[in-house]
Amino acid sequence: MKQRSRRKRKPEFSKQIMNEAKTECWVITAIGVFFAWKGLDVTLFSYLIPVSWGGYAIARAFYYNKAKAENAIKLRKAYEKAGLDSEPAKEQFESSMNEEIQSNY
Repeated sequence: MKQRSRRKRKPEFSKQIMNEAKTECWVITAIGVFFAWKGLDVTLFSYLIPVSWGGYAIARAFYYNKAKAENAIKLRKAYEKAGLDSEPAKEQFESSMNEEIQSNY
């Protein structure tokens, strides 16, 4: 019986960013809690913790928007492959993206 050598796929770049941002948040938060527990000065952490979690929230927002766009593309291709009209999916995607852009600016 032959053994197949399976390579572990490297995670997508966007997922790497998500994991690194999440790790950064938890490490900074844990160090801040440790400093507070020891009675040390935590003034720096009152700025660092919200900034790190804010950066993580921004990374998540970009990741979810990217995933939404990729899923819309997959749906359009699946509709076309099945012989269905892909126009409603295209219109829905474009209208949701336009609404999002308008609400952000």
